[in-house]
Formats: sequence, structure tokens, C-alpha cells
Amino acid sequence: MLQINEKDNKLFDMIVKFKMVPYDVAKQVYGGKWPAYKRVERLISRNYIQKVNHYILTLGEAAIAYLEEERGVVFEPLAKMTAEEVMWRWQKVFEIGSREYILPHFLSCWDFKRETRSDSTEMSDKNKILGVARGYGIYRISKETSQKTLSEYFTDIKEATTFGVEKFVVLCDSKERLQEFLATEERLQNIPAKEISVLSYTQAGLRILDCIIGIPDYKEKLLSSLPVVKTQITVKNAHGDFETEDRIIHIGAGDIAAKRRLKALKAVTDKAIEVITLRGLEDRYKGVEAKITTVELSEFFKAVGYTNSKDGEAR
Repeated sequence: MLQINEKDNKLFDMIVKFKMVPYDVAKQVYGGKWPAYKRVERLISRNYIQKVNHYILTLGEAAIAYLEEERGVVFEPLAKMTAEEVMWRWQKVFEIGSREYILPHFLSCWDFKRETRSDSTEMSDKNKILGVARGYGIYRISKETSQKTLSEYFTDIKEATTFGVEKFVVLCDSKERLQEFLATEERLQNIPAKEISVLSYTQAGLRILDCIIGIPDYKEKLLSSLPVVKTQITVKNAHGDFETEDRIIHIGAGDIAAKRRLKALKAVTDKAIEVITLRGLEDRYKGVEAKITTVELSEFFKAVGYTNSKDGEAR
């Protein structure tokens, strides 16, 4: 009988989270190419692991039974996992969800849809959400996305709000798709989202995503690093903005949902409004009557305590 060890369970857990994993994950778990090869081959021989193709692994029947009987974990494999569309979506999910800062908080789209399913409601299989992490729904718009498909993202985001997701990050593969998405932001008027941060799918954009998901108090840390509020009592309001006696301070990474709220707020308050955002994202707040303060990306990473960062523009 094969004795399942701690490293095996770690590999199983990664597969449970993502349904499949690249072979490189096994190399990381077992500490190298040769140890991974020996252990994976043994697990395959006992039907604990199956190869989807030469470089992707999933669970076999023995592991599925072991997890349910010994650990109470239920695994639902993907249907038609070798289909091109399924593989394309899985790759996008894994690229985001496996990031160090996001992994502990990440729930894949498949598990989110399963967990929110009820007798009367179910999220559409066509919803393009990749996953949910610390309350944020994550979407990615590829550079091949058509205008018709682009408009569907607003429908998808609106549907996600009916399943309890109020904050979102939208990653765009190209500047063209990003600008097209921003150009149709009037469609947000009927979407009750508290936050929609629109970022480029670049190293800089992904690092900002890391901070949004992996550093829950990044706004407080950034605010405390700035001299602007050192001598004033600051409280956080229901919308996540900060208030002093005479100002409302919004901190955001290109949050286009805040734009509408701040415009409406200006009409009902005498307080000055200040927006603090990253250099390169100030255009997200165009039309808001506010003082715009920009922060360099390197300064932002330092202030919030993010490691492995590089200088660059947030755009």
C-alpha cells in the first residue's frame, strides 16, 4: 500500500484548487526534477495522479477517494478537460490564482460557481469570471476580444454582484482593449459594484493586483506613508474612503466605479475631495472635481510592504 505523505497532500491540494496543475508544480513540491519524476510516476502507477497531457497533471480515482475518505475533501474534475476552450480558460485561471500573494485567498471560477449554486439560482457557465479572491472577482480581457464580447463583461460583472461579489479587478491584455473597456464605462450605471479596478495585464499590473488581494490594508499603509494626513484624525467611511474634518480621500488603483460615486458625493458635501492613485492611472478619474495626487509605483510598493517589485508605470 502506498503511504501518502505531506508533499503528496500538498500536490493534491493544488490540484483540488485548480483542477489541474502544470508538471512544474510537482517539481516545486518535491524539490526538483528527479524527485518529482520518481514520486509522480509512482503516484501514477497507483492511480493517485493522472496525466492530462505531457505537462499537466490531475487527480486519479485513488486520490479522489483518499481525499474524500481521509480528509473530507470533495474533488470535482473538469468535464472535457482536454478541450481547447477548457484548457484556455484553465491556463488563465492558473496564471492568476497561483501567484504567491493571491494563492492563499483564491477560489477558482468552477468552485465559486459550485459554492454559490442553489436550487433556485446558479451563475451562468458563460460568465467569464476567473475566480474570486478576498472578495474580489477577477476578470481578464484578451487582446482578441471582440466588441460584442467586451460588452458581455459588464453583464458578467453585474451577474456576479447578485452572488455577493461587490469588488472587481479587470485585467486587459492590450492597451486597445483597456481603452475600449474604459470608453464604455457608462454601462456601469446599473451595476451595484463598490469597486472596479481596471489594470493592464503586465508585470506592473499583476503586482498591483498582488497588493490589492494580498495586502488587505494596503490603502491604510499608503495613506500613513504620506505627509498629507499626519496631523489629522482620519476615519474610514462605508465606501472605503477616508475622511478628515475637511476632506474625503479616495485611494484607488484605477477604480472606475469610484468615479461615479465621487461625482455624486461632490454635490452633497462641502468637503474637498482628494484622489490618491498610481502614476499612469489618473485618467481613470477624469471628470471628477478633485485634487489628484499620484504616487510612483516604486514608492507605492515600498509603502505597502510589497516585495519583489520593479519600477514601472501602472498603465
